[in-house]
Amino acid sequence: MEYVNFYERIHNVKNIKMVAEKVCQHYSLGELINQKHIEIGYEDFNMIISTSTGEYFIKILNKSRPKSEQMRLVNILEKAIKGEVQVPKIHQVNGESIFELEIDNKTLNIIVMDYIKGTNVLLLNRDLNYNEICSIAKEMAKINKIDFQVESYYDEWTITNFESEYKKKIEKIDAKDKLLVSKVYEQMSKVDFSKFKMSYTHADIIKSNLILDDEGKIWVIDFSVLNYLPRVIELAVAMFGVCLTNDREVSINNMNILINEYNKYNKLDSYEINNLPIIFNCISAMNILQTSYIKATDETFEENEHWLSEGRKGVELNLSIEDIKLSND
Repeated sequence: MEYVNFYERIHNVKNIKMVAEKVCQHYSLGELINQKHIEIGYEDFNMIISTSTGEYFIKILNKSRPKSEQMRLVNILEKAIKGEVQVPKIHQVNGESIFELEIDNKTLNIIVMDYIKGTNVLLLNRDLNYNEICSIAKEMAKINKIDFQVESYYDEWTITNFESEYKKKIEKIDAKDKLLVSKVYEQMSKVDFSKFKMSYTHADIIKSNLILDDEGKIWVIDFSVLNYLPRVIELAVAMFGVCLTNDREVSINNMNILINEYNKYNKLDSYEINNLPIIFNCISAMNILQTSYIKATDETFEENEHWLSEGRKGVELNLSIEDIKLSND
């Protein structure tokens, strides 16, 4: 479930300064100077704290996350670090990666990570350049080669669940959005998902889950929905979440940069390439379905409006196989 009220995600605990002070004490991070809530993301409560020893990223896990899911996330992050993926380091105390904090008769589960000094890509307010897109493709390829060995996860936004989500939500969304989503939904019958190569995928390589640091290096964050899926989904999600612009020609060019760079590390087969436009269209439609549903049934918010707009833009792009230009290099 997506919470519009960020505090609702953490039992309505609002004394965030006290939480930050307790984190500083537990992790020996020095004296707290200040804390800042990050209003990006659909699930957890994230913030940056500044202390006398530096800056740190604090993730207060959503109250709905069971213990098994919390440990799943920690294991994924640790495995990604070992796989040399550009992800922030997790801090531990006595070998424990999750800090259980009792406050206001509530239990908050907290992960502390290095703070990457830079900018969330969603907030750059510009299109990504060639080198940045290539860096993202390289990190994706690394992730897809790691055997994470974690249980599968039901993600409402993953297109392997498009049929079930469509049936639950299509009648509740805006009429114009319904037409866009239904049109793409019909295309899915042409795809045999059993023919795709499988791998573990981050499954959410979008601008809000990428950090561009002050040295121009790309970092990947939020592995909450990592799953064992057709790897073509990873590529199509990034095409949607990273490459879309307000100009069709620029968008297509960005997508081909991403595809060709990814193909250098993980060679795509003909079935993946030929069906990539449909998979991209399905991801665009799934974003319309979920964000339009949130807007229709709950209070909307800025990030939700952004991805609703991007979903519409993706479907209206009318991506086809003729747009995919795979290099022979």
